[in-house]
Amino acid sequence: NTINLLSCSCSIATASRIGSVNEENEAIKRAFLDMPSSFCPPQPAPAADAPSERKLDATAQAFLDHLGLPSLHPLCGNGHEKTIVGAGTHTELEELWKIGAGVFELPNATINKPPAYNGNAHSLAFQLLNQPPPPPIVGSVSVMELHDHSIGELLVTVTTMSAPTIAMLELWLRFFAVFLCPLCLCWMIHQEITNNDTAKSTKEAKEKEYKKTIVVCMVGLASSAVLFTDSLYVYEYGRWFGFSLFVLSSIMAVRRGKGLPMLRKTLFHCAISLLIAVTTVVFLRSDGGNAMEDAFQRFLPTPVKPASTINHGESNNPLEHLPDPGIDLPTIDSGLYYSSSNPLISSIVSHWPESSRTYDVQNGATPYLVNGDQRTGIPFIVNSVEEQEYVRVWTQNPYDGEHLALDIAFPYSNDEENNEQPTFVHDLSKPVYLVLHGLNGGSHEEYVKDLVKRRRSEGSTVVVLIARGMMDTSMVGWNVFHGARTGDVDIAARALKRGLISLAEANQRPQRQILAGVGYSMGAIILSNYVARSGTHCGLDAAMAISGGLDMRQQLNFKRSMRLWQPMLTFGLREDILIGKYARHYKHRLTKEQFLNLLRVTSISALDVEAIVTYNSFDSLVHYYSEMSAMGDRDPEFGLLGPSDSASRENKSSWGRVANVSIPFVVLQALDDPLVGWRTVGTNNPQGLADSGSGNVLLVLTKAGGHVGWPLGNNPKKSAWKWMNDAARDFVLAVDIAKRSAE
Repeated sequence: NTINLLSCSCSIATASRIGSVNEENEAIKRAFLDMPSSFCPPQPAPAADAPSERKLDATAQAFLDHLGLPSLHPLCGNGHEKTIVGAGTHTELEELWKIGAGVFELPNATINKPPAYNGNAHSLAFQLLNQPPPPPIVGSVSVMELHDHSIGELLVTVTTMSAPTIAMLELWLRFFAVFLCPLCLCWMIHQEITNNDTAKSTKEAKEKEYKKTIVVCMVGLASSAVLFTDSLYVYEYGRWFGFSLFVLSSIMAVRRGKGLPMLRKTLFHCAISLLIAVTTVVFLRSDGGNAMEDAFQRFLPTPVKPASTINHGESNNPLEHLPDPGIDLPTIDSGLYYSSSNPLISSIVSHWPESSRTYDVQNGATPYLVNGDQRTGIPFIVNSVEEQEYVRVWTQNPYDGEHLALDIAFPYSNDEENNEQPTFVHDLSKPVYLVLHGLNGGSHEEYVKDLVKRRRSEGSTVVVLIARGMMDTSMVGWNVFHGARTGDVDIAARALKRGLISLAEANQRPQRQILAGVGYSMGAIILSNYVARSGTHCGLDAAMAISGGLDMRQQLNFKRSMRLWQPMLTFGLREDILIGKYARHYKHRLTKEQFLNLLRVTSISALDVEAIVTYNSFDSLVHYYSEMSAMGDRDPEFGLLGPSDSASRENKSSWGRVANVSIPFVVLQALDDPLVGWRTVGTNNPQGLADSGSGNVLLVLTKAGGHVGWPLGNNPKKSAWKWMNDAARDFVLAVDIAKRSAE
């Protein structure tokens, strides 16, 4: 009877749910048609000085025809547009699915499409009853609505808004500490030598001199403290440089304070003493606090806490447990690491100019930018690249039905010589690039535009994959962007590869153009993960990951990045994407406490705990970072999550999925990167990593460069991001030459 009752209930629910699914699909279609400005945008706006529409040469049109992708979002048209790419798609999907469910899409991802009927009414009823509800409206939400119209909760959130400002102020001090400290020290020494007598000065002059003394002494001492305790400055100059300046600045500051009035002198000396004490404590904790704890344990014995270990499911937020590593200096050397036993890789290295993979002052690095903060921040401040023209097409991820935007940048013809408007062309002899942009970016990111400008001027076609939901692209389901999803990259790469194969066959060319992937920052992390997970099924011919880690679990205790850089990135990402567009999605899935935490976090890692881990049902932050990382399926090194069997790493099989890389793949990383720490290389044995598997992984580790930086010349603005983007080009050309030579 119970079974019959359930069957009856399921039958009723099935009929009801089938109708509601159809209604939901029609509602989604109507929503797109009713909001053309938000979900059905025209082609990306051209540059200000460009004509309203660029003509396509026959070669560019042929590329688009063989690509076979719609130029209008399929849900924005009349229903006749293509939604799934050309022939062979289903066969390839079946082959990929044999690798294992969740290789490209996490098992917890929500499938937006209605379930297929398999002839079993009970099975269909169960599937339909467990289908997700229709997603909420995409768009901004008022501040009061975010806080459930609670002024008290809003005020608490407002108090956290100061974190980006504080981080910016501290970052500016660290930017200029290397210049401020010597200048302030010279002023104090000059004042000491000249021994200026203020007895005969007017009251106003004395007041001005006192203020100047206090400001210069405090700024000079604070700057010397930065040089003494900051990881990046210690990495550049060593410990004795900062220590000497700190001691000298402390002595001079104390001596200059003697001339102040009694009350001010007392307060000044208290401030100086406090700053010296804090700096001393920071220095004593430079090894992560071990020496300091040993000293306390010697004089004040206390029960010893066990070493911190974190399992996947132990805590949603390991940020609360992992200690600060202190002054964290790289233990690996810069240079090129590759497998000499792989003939193809050896040939690539021989065709890759050494100057293109060497970054130092002798090879043009900006001489006065002396640490990773400066080499990261200054390029983003001063560099500006003119807008680039794109042709946008759409492909579809058949797993969840979301459509993905591809912005295609064709080279220009030389018609300007004949006083005619240049047209878009496509050169069949040049490499094609698939670009993955950074967090909260798109084809409008400055360093992406720099790559596009340089490569299209050389005749290459560049395709930028827009991460789902970015650049105001539309989404119809619940599966918003997260860094562990590699299916979108695979779909885009295979669509381009099929188009290039078809184009080569139509032109009777024996070889098609090579397709190279280039990823920056978050795009580099995703690209690395895709290349490792896909193995021999990879849709690319070569790839370079720029400033993206192989093991993002190592970011869990990178406190410096969380304090200085991530508050600004978190604020922008939360305001533009999470709150500006998908607030209703998160509000629906998160509890009230979780959603309020999302509004108040000050680091990317803390944001991931609420916005990614909870929303997407990951077990923990460690689980998410493991799934996001190319080396996330092996024990993390450097004792991050507790002791592990280091002897097992001598076995090549212990390298995990990164050993499955089947194409020439370069990891370009600066050891002074202030956002993605050097430990995210994933190992203390980079040569062993290069030799893993078939030896297809190359590592280019530069001592300097920052995060997506590598500025050149005395005027970095002139060269923009030339070094890293030309390094990617020269690697791809070397791959092309080596492969053609081998054939």
